[in-house]
Amino acid sequence: MNGEKQSSFRINVVPSRISNDHEVHFFADETNLIDFFGDANLGLDPWDVLTNTCQLRAQSTSHHALIGLCGCGCLGCGDLEVQIQRDGDYVIWTSWDKSQQVSFSAPQYDAEIERALLDHSWETPIRTAERLIASTIDHSALAKQGFKFDWASGRCAEGMMTVSLMLHPGPYQVLVKLPWNGNDITEIVSVFCDLLGQPPNTWPTVDYYPQKRDLPPPAFITSNSE
Repeated sequence: MNGEKQSSFRINVVPSRISNDHEVHFFADETNLIDFFGDANLGLDPWDVLTNTCQLRAQSTSHHALIGLCGCGCLGCGDLEVQIQRDGDYVIWTSWDKSQQVSFSAPQYDAEIERALLDHSWETPIRTAERLIASTIDHSALAKQGFKFDWASGRCAEGMMTVSLMLHPGPYQVLVKLPWNGNDITEIVSVFCDLLGQPPNTWPTVDYYPQKRDLPPPAFITSNSE
């Protein structure tokens, strides 16, 4: 396979090979590009690649994009990257050492990325609730109190939904947890939207983790204990 042959680009979200979750695979026709460019690499979690700032989008200036993880599953260890560039009516992926290349029709490539960004059919109820919390909470209200949304997960602890926030100054990682049965998506999204709109000293079940040594407890924890 090389840049002279135009292939059809396809994105699939499939069950993860190492966890009870999902990973993203990319195809040129029927060739799995993680296997083609990599060496026993794993696919990324959907939320690490299928985002509004998707690094797969091609520009006339080439850039490197992460498409796979090391076989151990750790980000930053043996990552798999390709160089992506738009060249007229084509999008070209090139390996880091420029020894391998594949090209796609730019309109078909662009359309496939936009399709994948809108496709949530692979989601479990937990993943749907996580996505809706991330997109529904009032980010501006949190920012006024020094918080920035990091992630939501119903997979950290059985029967719990956890929201991770970064608090500045500090910084601190702040985990806000609520019990959830894993079924009523509308309820848990609504509860978190209401809760995170309130002052942080009213939040129940909060853990915090200083991101620098010798940081005192954040102010809202101190005020909550008084």
